Amino acid sequence: MEQKKGLGGWVMAALMIAGLCYAASYSLPYIKGVFYGPMMEATGASNTQLGLIMSVYGFGNIVFNLIGGFVTDKLDYKKCIVVSLLGTTILSVWLALAPSVINMYIIWGLFGLTTFFVFNPAIFKMPRMIVPDELVGESIGFFSFAQSISYMIINFASLYVYNLSENKVSQATAFSRVVWTYAAFTLVAALGCMLVFKKVKDVKKEGEEEDKFTFSQLLLVMKEPGLWMMIICGFCLYSTTLTASYFVPYFHDVFGVAITFAGVLGVLNMYGGRLFSPILGKIATKTKYVSRMVVFGAVFLITLFVLVLLFAAYVPVGVLVAVSLGTGVLSTLFTNICLAMTPEANVARNASGTAMGLYAAIAYAPDLFQHTLFGHWLDKYGNTGYVYMFIFTLVLLAAGGISAFLLYKKSRRENVFGDAPKKAEA
Repeated sequence: MEQKKGLGGWVMAALMIAGLCYAASYSLPYIKGVFYGPMMEATGASNTQLGLIMSVYGFGNIVFNLIGGFVTDKLDYKKCIVVSLLGTTILSVWLALAPSVINMYIIWGLFGLTTFFVFNPAIFKMPRMIVPDELVGESIGFFSFAQSISYMIINFASLYVYNLSENKVSQATAFSRVVWTYAAFTLVAALGCMLVFKKVKDVKKEGEEEDKFTFSQLLLVMKEPGLWMMIICGFCLYSTTLTASYFVPYFHDVFGVAITFAGVLGVLNMYGGRLFSPILGKIATKTKYVSRMVVFGAVFLITLFVLVLLFAAYVPVGVLVAVSLGTGVLSTLFTNICLAMTPEANVARNASGTAMGLYAAIAYAPDLFQHTLFGHWLDKYGNTGYVYMFIFTLVLLAAGGISAFLLYKKSRRENVFGDAPKKAEA
């Protein structure tokens, strides 16, 4: 069947809502990227405790994504998204009513269930399922763009609420009001899903089987080397986004930048890159080989971190802010575009949930240890801990760039997009 070029109106609406769902679901679990200081003051948590709380969440990522990917391929993935969002809303209300270190350990553990189990594989599966393979890059790009817009609306709204409350009420009350804001957005996202998702249908490839993914096919997915190369790329780039989130305390601790201004930088750092995702998605659609783009992204990120390491003490703060924004923008941009490498990784469409579950379990595994490691370095070594963070990130970026290059060579050799025969005919 002839597919029309580009994304249709309802497809774009569904991707926009999916982006809101993603942003609403993960804004609160990653709240420390914007409200690091207020979170510590409101709950009495130390750097190490905040790191451990994120490690609890990271453990949920590995456990629930591994199971959830397979489960998602057995269920209606759109309903999985709605139910998960409602669960996240309930947990957010609990935290708003009783913020404390103990409750955060419990709630972040349960966030692992509501934001990872079937939600994560389902939300990553959707941009591929509702478009043909040749538009996956564009679909992921628009999905990431929608995430960025939603993240910024949610977090700037939360910063506004905090700014209004900061000098009028206690830190605990101000923090609770921020959490109430996050809870409202997850509820709105769930309602949006119910209204829009029913308007779009999944795209089936010619001759593709209608059957649900079976357990016997699981080993075939796990044996695919392209998927593991894609996972390594995602792991290394996602780790870089976590490092970029520490530019908020970095500017506050090292340069004395105000909390609210540092929070604005944090929002732009963590989510600004997705604004450029449609451009990268269009390029991906034209060039097809996303892996090649990731190689260039890794090289450029390495350059930026080297600049921060070598020249932080010798340049104005404004220059460092610009470099940190470039780092945050590029790391989030290329982390998200990694999801468009599924055709290169040779993943069957009916196995997308399982593949995305495996991808998310491992690619986002830095949540399991990196926050704790970085928190330990900051508590033990003070500002020198930031140097260790940047060196750690450089090593991973080199590994991610090499993996992306190997995937590109493999996909070209196997002619996964069938472009070599066309060139031969011309």
